[in-house]
Amino acid sequence: MRTTRPGPERPPTPGEVLRDWQRGACDWLQNAAKSAERLQQSALQESAKAVQRLQRHHYHRHAKVSRHAAFASLSGSLPVSHQSRSSANKLHFSGKGMNCIIGDLADSSISSDLHKGQAAAGKPVGEEQERILVSEIEVKGVDGPLKDAAEKVLTMKPNFSYTLQEVEDEVAHVFELGWFAKCQPNAEDTRDGVKLTIEVEANKQLKGVTAEGANVLPARIIEDAFQNQYDKTLNYTDFKGAIQKLDKWYADRGIFGQVTHVEMDNEVAKVKVAEMLVGRMNLQYQDKKTGDIKDEGATKPEVIMRQLCTRSGQVYSMQQARRDIDAVYSMGLFDDVKFLPQPSEDSSLENPTVDLTLQVKERKNGGLSAGCGISAQGHAEGAMPGFIGSCSYSQRNLFGLNQKLTAALEAGQSDSTFRISHTDPWVRGDPHRTSRTISLQSAKTSGNLIHAKAQDEGSGPPTQTTGPEGNVKVARLMGAVEYGRPLAQGWNGTLGINFQRANCLDDHNQPMTKDCYDAPLTFSRGQYDTMMLALVRCVYTGRNDSQVLMSMEQALPVHHSWLNFNRLRLRAERSIPLAFSQQLQAYLCAKGGMILGDLPPYEAFPIGGTSSVRGYSEGGVGSGRSYVAGTAELHFPLVAPLGVSYLPL
Repeated sequence: MRTTRPGPERPPTPGEVLRDWQRGACDWLQNAAKSAERLQQSALQESAKAVQRLQRHHYHRHAKVSRHAAFASLSGSLPVSHQSRSSANKLHFSGKGMNCIIGDLADSSISSDLHKGQAAAGKPVGEEQERILVSEIEVKGVDGPLKDAAEKVLTMKPNFSYTLQEVEDEVAHVFELGWFAKCQPNAEDTRDGVKLTIEVEANKQLKGVTAEGANVLPARIIEDAFQNQYDKTLNYTDFKGAIQKLDKWYADRGIFGQVTHVEMDNEVAKVKVAEMLVGRMNLQYQDKKTGDIKDEGATKPEVIMRQLCTRSGQVYSMQQARRDIDAVYSMGLFDDVKFLPQPSEDSSLENPTVDLTLQVKERKNGGLSAGCGISAQGHAEGAMPGFIGSCSYSQRNLFGLNQKLTAALEAGQSDSTFRISHTDPWVRGDPHRTSRTISLQSAKTSGNLIHAKAQDEGSGPPTQTTGPEGNVKVARLMGAVEYGRPLAQGWNGTLGINFQRANCLDDHNQPMTKDCYDAPLTFSRGQYDTMMLALVRCVYTGRNDSQVLMSMEQALPVHHSWLNFNRLRLRAERSIPLAFSQQLQAYLCAKGGMILGDLPPYEAFPIGGTSSVRGYSEGGVGSGRSYVAGTAELHFPLVAPLGVSYLPL
């Protein structure tokens, strides 16, 4: 059995993962059940033979004996006595299929198949059973509610004739209530018929429950399962239901565990639990072309194994195995991830263990790429500037450490960006999974939409001049170091430092200090603005593509000429599936920001563009020190997903 994932796939079902272990457990349980069944059948057959011999004696040697007397003589030989093993202070449970057998109830109960193959006590085999008049029915041994419960399940009525088979069924109904450790019928011949007395012995009270081997099962779950049974007479049926609740807790969480045995000790139930532990953890590499198994690959073993939360000695959990597979697959280095569990050599029914082998198939993790496209921002300034071209080189598994190195160039007639970055997703095996990103970027973007000369309404498309200086470009040279780590379920935090030098350029890449209105383009009124920003960012990602982002940037005036300001940002977005259609989704987004302190014009919040107000270019609506924007959209697919086929060359 294999747990495969060409994308993330489900791990194996419990029966598949532990087929060998469960097969051994089932064989053991089946053999035990067969032995108990043979003993039970032998006892019942011997009892039936004794009844037959006794009745033949009455029929052939004492033909004049009344039917009532004959029935009364069977009181010591009725094969309908029920007695649980609670007298031995033991309740036995099987692990087969997460079901339990309590107090050998299954062994003690009379099988319908056995009834069909046995002779009735009233006649030899093959003859019709004799009916005997029952004048009175009484339950002895208990009083109060237990006696009322036993009498309530009785279907036999006084002054009616019944066969021994019907008496057996009646006694079985009483025993199956679960309140009694012993249930024995006795018959007494009277003048009016046979008086049937069912002698019962109530179970002891349940004072408490202790659990052995329950390493992950919370004590609260055990208390909740049995709390309604404390200081009450033990009922096998209710006790079985409580045990099944414990087994269900394991099954619902994908944990291999179950109750295997219960013993009674001074009115305290000792519950023994078997939980499957993880033995050895191994790693295998599968060749992408041949499928052969290798011991070494491009990725270092410790880099892969550190993604796993499952460890040797822990209780094996299906849900944790699924999360581990997702974690390894999310590294982006593998086409296929498999968990191959095998029972350990020293595994047993009482102490089950499993060895796990993680098998991965590596993919190509680096190369060159190139492309072209249209920029919505550039297209707003004319026909040709909308075209851009890009090329990049990436390596996602640098030195086999899952480190990422990227160099990218994007250029158009108005904008250009060059960026090189290095990311270590897990710095030196930090227990908090801290990541680090170092980046260097040089970018030139058009500032015409904000700094160009305003156009009168109806005067035609905007020109690309701002006066004598011509076009305005904002050039930024930036270097940044950021550290991030998960904070809680769905939450991630980032701390970083960013150095930036910005200036404005004309068509000849010469510095500009003023626009066409003689307004300064830099806050320092010089050729450059220099700033160092400390960044704090927190992101929450939830279900239905919901996300909340909060960030704060504080400029650090290390030098008196450097900028000093504080910038706050907040964004919340969510997709809501519509109940009347599976294809339609409502998309809601709200965001806002504010800047306190020094504000260069090019750092103002732009309103407009595909990320804010659609239908306008970036900054086409306006820009300012603070803003609030909201979006409500209806999303629906235009075409069905397209498949891609590859032809061999």
